[in-house]
Amino acid sequence: MDERNEIALPQRRGTDSEKWDGLSALFSRDDLLPLWVADMDFKVPACVREALHRAVDHGAFGYYIIPDRYYDSILGWERRRHGTEWKREWVRNAPSVVTGLFHLVQALTQPGDAILIQTPVYMPFYRIIQDTGRRAVYNPLKEAEGIYTIDLADFERKIVEEKVTTFLLCSPHNPVGRVWKREELQGMLDCCRRHGVQVFSDEIHHDLMMPGHTHISAASLWVGEGRPVTLFSASKTFNLAGMKNAVMILPEQDQRDRFDRFQKTLGVGEGSTLDYIAVAAAFSGGDAWLDTVLDQVWENYQYMKNALELFPAVTVSPLEGTYLMWLDLGKAVSRDALHDFVEGACRLAPDYGHWFYPEGEKGDTHIRLNLAAPRATIEKAAAQLTAALTALVQ
Repeated sequence: MDERNEIALPQRRGTDSEKWDGLSALFSRDDLLPLWVADMDFKVPACVREALHRAVDHGAFGYYIIPDRYYDSILGWERRRHGTEWKREWVRNAPSVVTGLFHLVQALTQPGDAILIQTPVYMPFYRIIQDTGRRAVYNPLKEAEGIYTIDLADFERKIVEEKVTTFLLCSPHNPVGRVWKREELQGMLDCCRRHGVQVFSDEIHHDLMMPGHTHISAASLWVGEGRPVTLFSASKTFNLAGMKNAVMILPEQDQRDRFDRFQKTLGVGEGSTLDYIAVAAAFSGGDAWLDTVLDQVWENYQYMKNALELFPAVTVSPLEGTYLMWLDLGKAVSRDALHDFVEGACRLAPDYGHWFYPEGEKGDTHIRLNLAAPRATIEKAAAQLTAALTALVQ
């Protein structure tokens, strides 16, 4: 049996999928091949489907006690896959990583506080800061031939000059696909520790490592008090975004006390019974499934990259982590013509690079392509993109 064919979803249109059925709302047409929004066109692991079937067949959905196996599955996964040791009492739950960041910012910072982020970055980071009444400070990543690095001198200068209190770290980085090296993380963390800056580390893509790369959790490198808060989820790893569950690791007692006091003011209860069942099953038994997915994503990246090598005007960033390919069309097509080219000529629905920059910085010419799909989808996308590029240069 070909495991990759087994996990491929045959059809997502007509299933209320945002990725497939939400095209018209965002792109004003529904005939595009969707490679946007970061969810997978793969079935979730069989262990998850089986656990959910058992729960549904049992037929009881009354009040639920979060079982030990939920926490054990998370801690066991982190130990098994990453060598990271977390304690159960550090764990808190949220409906999503984004919601968790919203709550952390409100619980552990003050209105008007300066919060540093590294651009380009996952779009909700901007909303988290703006909608909570905090102030964004930008440390732009440096880019050369599609490779992004950290400007550590600017990082520290901004912290000092802008009196930054908090750093929202994206690790691995979305959208540029970087897996930060130990020395890069250590440089940022040492700077934060020197200046008393707390770190919230969004590590939602930490399980999605490409060959030759290893995730290092920011908290594991911190020395002394004030360790970073870490956030991750089964949503990206196992295609469970609709299950509304994320994990926050708060290693400091003061962090937990302040967060717990804030959560009481929200009047929010625990998540859905099926959420916890799905997440526990995934983290307990999803290893082989994830390995299959990672192999498929890496081969999809190689296929698309090879197809684009015939077009030197296209700059492809190396994919180190995530399943999201970041490429620049700026040498082939102008920013003004970008949407017409990608949607009209290529018939693709990507995430656009300018979406990942602050409001007002609209000149970017990147697109982000979701590679978590069966090979046939990627082959079709590559054919449409290269045909349009060929016509463009003729």
